[in-house]
Amino acid sequence: ATVIARSPERWLEQVTINKGEKDGVQPNMVVMTAEGMVGVIQSTSKLTSTVQLLTGFDPYNRMSAMVSREGDNDIFGMIEGYDEEKEMLLFRIIEESDKNIEEEDLVVSSGMGGTFPAGLVIGEVKEVGTDQYGLTKTAYIEPAADMYQLNQVIVVDRSLEEVDEVPVEEADEK
Repeated sequence: ATVIARSPERWLEQVTINKGEKDGVQPNMVVMTAEGMVGVIQSTSKLTSTVQLLTGFDPYNRMSAMVSREGDNDIFGMIEGYDEEKEMLLFRIIEESDKNIEEEDLVVSSGMGGTFPAGLVIGEVKEVGTDQYGLTKTAYIEPAADMYQLNQVIVVDRSLEEVDEVPVEEADEK
């Protein structure tokens, strides 16, 4: 889809794309670029859709995410907003464990909750801190996609079924 408008109010952090209900776009579909996730379809009309950018997320607009590690060492948390001063997403770790999140860890969607597909790149950890009581860890995530240079985006349809792979020999014959 092509981005055709951006909200003039910075605090809304929304863009409008040229695909809508006619094209099968529905609310809560993920929107991304080749670099990573940029937001979620908030509303649709027949020909256009409004995308809520990740930078416009607030504590009521959360998304489950994780740092993928080998074995059972994944670190789960929630993208819970955007720190405008640091220009980074807030990733609140939701589990108590010995697992340490580190700078340069890659944060991806976890697939939990059933709304977003798993494994979509969100961004990279740039800083890790704790709350004032030292109980909760929060990581600051630099979004993988440039939210201010959006021209073309991809709308991800989670409901698509897996396509059976065609063996190479059969594909060559077709």
